[in-house]
Amino acid sequence: MAHPVHTSNPRLFNRLWRSLGGRIVPVRRTGEVFYIHERFCRPVRANARRLDVPAKLLSRLNELLRAP
Repeated sequence: MAHPVHTSNPRLFNRLWRSLGGRIVPVRRTGEVFYIHERFCRPVRANARRLDVPAKLLSRLNELLRAP
């Protein structure tokens, strides 16, 4: 089992998300992005201008790390 990730660095989070097979799709003209992964039925919509990482995204990333 991998260690849980607790980061407020969005660049590190985005790199980890992509390395686990996720996609990051910008929403046109809103400054938001969709975080999409095939294991989840619904994407997470987050503000791309934030300087931290929302808790919902961290919980999804940690869920992916826990999965076999």
